[in-house]
Amino acid sequence: MWCARPSAQGHVMTKNSLSRAKGLLILHSGILIYSFSAVFIKQAAAKEFFSFGFFLFYALSLASLFCYALLWQQALRRFSLSFAYIHRAAGMLWSVLFGALLFYETITLKHALGVLLIIMGIGLAVSGDE
Repeated sequence: MWCARPSAQGHVMTKNSLSRAKGLLILHSGILIYSFSAVFIKQAAAKEFFSFGFFLFYALSLASLFCYALLWQQALRRFSLSFAYIHRAAGMLWSVLFGALLFYETITLKHALGVLLIIMGIGLAVSGDE
């Protein structure tokens, strides 16, 4: 039998809130994995065309897209399409971070403000939903 228990903030965690948290974890894990596909494609583009490295990174990109598709399907079982799709914009955060950390791209003030606006927009768009 399910029992409600207080969270670290003193809120009572219900079965519904845990299910929603699990759904959001699945959704955002998928978005993170989707962002890796762009990293792998960029690595493939840096390799000689049709070389082993090219095929390796291309295969990794396809594998990450396959994993993303599985997680996306699971997320859509838990959330409406409009709710889930709004969250895909969070991939911009990962793209900017991966660009800076892996490819030494500069994060400009415009990039940072743009990502902040996206995150705020997601929060605004989904507040009160589902």
